[in-house]
Amino acid sequence: MQSLEYRKIVTEIESLGIMPDRPPSLKPMRQALDLLIPKSSERILWRPEKTVVVAGTNGKGSVCATLETLFKAAGETVGLYTSPHLEETTERIRINGIQLTEDQFCQIYSEIKSHLGNMRLTHFETLTLMAAWSFFSGQLHPPVDRAIFEVGLGGKWDATNAIPHHHCVITQIGYDHQNLLGESLSEIASNKFGIIQKKSLVVHSALPQEIQSLATQIQNETQSNWHPAVPVSNRVEIDKAEPRFYIQSPWGEARITLAGARGSENTATALTYFQKCGYDPSLYLSSLSQIHWSGRMEHQPCFFSPCPVYLSGDHNPDGIQSLIQLLPYYKRKRLFVLIGIGKDKNRDQILEPIFSLPETSIFLTETPFKPLSLQNYQNWLKLADGAEKNPADALRLILKRATQDDLILVTGSLYLVGLIKRLLRSNLPPEKVT
Repeated sequence: MQSLEYRKIVTEIESLGIMPDRPPSLKPMRQALDLLIPKSSERILWRPEKTVVVAGTNGKGSVCATLETLFKAAGETVGLYTSPHLEETTERIRINGIQLTEDQFCQIYSEIKSHLGNMRLTHFETLTLMAAWSFFSGQLHPPVDRAIFEVGLGGKWDATNAIPHHHCVITQIGYDHQNLLGESLSEIASNKFGIIQKKSLVVHSALPQEIQSLATQIQNETQSNWHPAVPVSNRVEIDKAEPRFYIQSPWGEARITLAGARGSENTATALTYFQKCGYDPSLYLSSLSQIHWSGRMEHQPCFFSPCPVYLSGDHNPDGIQSLIQLLPYYKRKRLFVLIGIGKDKNRDQILEPIFSLPETSIFLTETPFKPLSLQNYQNWLKLADGAEKNPADALRLILKRATQDDLILVTGSLYLVGLIKRLLRSNLPPEKVT
């Protein structure tokens, strides 16, 4: 049962607005950080040489979760800040794998308000400050040994970029949020490369050829030290249950919980950064089987479903393509897909590959956050096997048609995945899902 104070504070934070109503700038965040953690104690509390900011289009969360696991295995205390959350806001801030309690969340928010007064900040800026306070202030516990911040959107103007950091990780770069980051891949990459500071350590996933010259330019301008992720391969064992995935790397082979080629590539990026921080990855490969990153091809137990249910919040064309590459590893007679996408996404590039899948029934719905309305699915609505505005109603349709030999997949939006995850975890039978 959530406390009234916690629910009130979450509502207050969510009312702040997602996007700032001012020109892009890190100045408000930097002013807030100075107020929160005074410069007089900066050398004690800030640890920019132990702070990494992770940007990219796909794989940011998976890389962050892998880094958290590796540094924990090496004996460090690790702070991790990610977004969005799937079920509860406290998921976004965790220390050594444990998310904040409601009481801690309320305490941190009260501290921040007392320091900042009437400063106008956004929802994401506020949560980023709360993460910085919990990691570095020393109020709840000693400052963490390692802080990992996942960029929310882009990089250059993202609130996480105001956190003092000497280390950067760039994951796969592709098309997403063009309405905010630019239409070309170079514009998108330029914004994401904005997290790179002078003489930073930079570890990056494979970069598309068309942005190689831009990467070289940024490297020269910032005099930063760039390292590509080590090349790896993946191996899959398929049995009657779930497929088992393995990474084959220069440090040895290990079982990983991140699925498929994309799981291996993201793991390789994390392992490369881990090595550049002075560790021997071969000593910690066994920890890779302990990573749990929710909502990324995650098997969600559901007692009232006749068949397995998987949740995968892939929400842009590249993410959908990598998801489709995974599907042959999952046995089923028929695939049932529940999909809802955001109104600012590339509808056709996301839906076309899904509708091209054989032996697949597709049901459209509206995701909880900035949804594409059913009417705006246009011709795809006619091709779908069903459509319901309420995701619970769409799920009910699927559960009535699926058999024990089938597989249900929920995708298109992390917000949709979070909603369905809550519904399934409620353990209500289909007729009572609302």
